[in-house]
Amino acid sequence: MYQKETVIAISNAFESGKRVVILEAPTGSGKSIINATYCGMWNSFYSTPQLALIDQILQDKYAGDTFVEIKGRQNYWCYYDPSATCDIGMCRRVPDYECDRLAVCTYYMQKAEALVANATIMSFAYFVLEGRVQTDYSFGNRDLLVLDESHSLAQHLVNHVDLTISPYTLPFETYEDIGPLLAREPNTINEVRALVSTILAAVDGDKERLVQLNLLGEELTKDQARSGNKLETFKMNAERFLETSDKTEWVWSSDWTSYRNSNYRILKVQPLYARFFAKDMIWKRANRFIISSAIFPSVKDFVREVGLDISFRGSEIKHIKVPSTFPVENRPIIDSVNGKLTWKYKNENMGWAIRILETILDDEEGKNVAVHCVSYSNATEIADRLDKRFTDRLIVQTSETRKDDLDEFQNSRGMVFLCVAFTEGVDWIGDMCEAQVLFKVPYMNISDRRVARRLQKKEWKWYRLEALKQVVQAYGRAVRSPEDKAKFYIIDESFVDLIKRTRRDLPDWFAEALPPKWKKMLGI
Repeated sequence: MYQKETVIAISNAFESGKRVVILEAPTGSGKSIINATYCGMWNSFYSTPQLALIDQILQDKYAGDTFVEIKGRQNYWCYYDPSATCDIGMCRRVPDYECDRLAVCTYYMQKAEALVANATIMSFAYFVLEGRVQTDYSFGNRDLLVLDESHSLAQHLVNHVDLTISPYTLPFETYEDIGPLLAREPNTINEVRALVSTILAAVDGDKERLVQLNLLGEELTKDQARSGNKLETFKMNAERFLETSDKTEWVWSSDWTSYRNSNYRILKVQPLYARFFAKDMIWKRANRFIISSAIFPSVKDFVREVGLDISFRGSEIKHIKVPSTFPVENRPIIDSVNGKLTWKYKNENMGWAIRILETILDDEEGKNVAVHCVSYSNATEIADRLDKRFTDRLIVQTSETRKDDLDEFQNSRGMVFLCVAFTEGVDWIGDMCEAQVLFKVPYMNISDRRVARRLQKKEWKWYRLEALKQVVQAYGRAVRSPEDKAKFYIIDESFVDLIKRTRRDLPDWFAEALPPKWKKMLGI
């Protein structure tokens, strides 16, 4: 309904000299079509952290034909060795292997098509990694970059900059050699630098040994090729940390991880803020930008978090908001609170919360219901404490069966999905999900060193807005068209405190669905 007005507003913004449009558009506003329209007008990138969204766009009868997709090498099969993906294919293992890449290599043929395409679609991970090394066969810069579902762009940047030392990020043989160095957590940034430098020397040594094997004419095994890829990626990340560790604040923490049925020490090093890295990783890659999502609760804070204020003047940035076209009566938010479920109050109120959930599940019998549990431990506890009459309806998500559990829920009816981290990236249209329950507000873990440091710096607004983004994203999972209907039950009373403290940042289309009592409390 608002697509024409939105296109006009974006065009006017660019014509008036704006270089960045922040498009806040809820589900049903035609955001994908609008983005595709502009991608078709200019030489462009379209990128998003949500792989499922790429599939949806490519399958869209209006937007799909606009784009050529490119993925990482690991998604394509080697022509000369069909048992290997292109990241460990023959040309990556055999010295001086002659491969007519543009004639037979499935990866390079696809990339060649994407390079000359007017609009190329890719994951955010590929966009960032491909941009780190510029060659004659790189994408370089384009006229337009669309970043869709970018409400958590700062966190995605941090995830691509962080340095993790673990048996997953290093070849296991390399990790075993350096493992004793992780026995004690570093106390200072200088100790972290020294540790990373020492590990980097070991990585360089192992990488050189693989090079020497090739120089001697030996073919690498697939495992050796995988090891080489890990070593190269770690080297790039470690060198970036060493180059920037004195220019912005970093935090680090030691932990344990399970690998091959044993526990091993890991060290994770993260920048406190993403803004320092955003220019090189994103903002130098295009002349114009459309940054879109259903929610940007505080545009001023978003601009600072992702470093837009470093690369652009305020007068070059335009925020455009689009209202929801979905009837508010189809998507009510239901007050079912009876106590907070934060760590301090969880034991006291968990029993009441379970009883309330049982009442909701009785009321919604016969429908698919998604219960957002926040953690796997919560999901397990809820399943254990629910009355046995619900057992046959439950799908309890685990980290190991995450995709299978989602598929089962989406292909079933009358089931209850105790889910974790599905507040975004899923499209539960029609009767796929006819009720949702926010069992607990998804606040970030305050034991996380990065979160703890930011709270130590009194950045409570950031902490609350991160939770609000996740709640609003969860709310939008089940009503995907004007005809869809789904209630959104709130059990955790912490939600009331959250909306009180973020009242000015609530999207209008979300606030209008709140129950009358809460609207009155907020003065809406």
